[in-house]
Amino acid sequence: MLFCKFADSDCSVTEKQCGIIMGDLIRKVALITGASSGIGAATAVLFARLGARLALTGRNEVNLQRTRDECLRVLPAKTEHPLLVVAGMNSEEDVVKVVDTTVEKFGQLDNLVNGAGIIDYGTVETTSLVVVGSV
Repeated sequence: MLFCKFADSDCSVTEKQCGIIMGDLIRKVALITGASSGIGAATAVLFARLGARLALTGRNEVNLQRTRDECLRVLPAKTEHPLLVVAGMNSEEDVVKVVDTTVEKFGQLDNLVNGAGIIDYGTVETTSLVVVGSV
């Protein structure tokens, strides 16, 4: 069984249920967007536990550092510390920076997990086309 713990939630699943074989991520480089919270953060912790070398990105630096700290707690010995890049995936310039920085540090990129998301509240009548286009 794999045991993934992040924040106040517990997740225990078998490798078959998770769809990840332990050896699949060892020493592989994974870029995880939206790693400062939610699914992106939980995925980062799981991938850290499985031995991936991580590039983590999100807009909230404090939360991104919390995710890094949790990853460091579960990383196998001698695994490189995660790379943190504060960036928003709604900026093409930031997207290029994240990929370039990841490849520059690790020399490769094997996996991309797009956990970044955006939400806006409103109705069809009250939401502008600019907001609709950004979501």
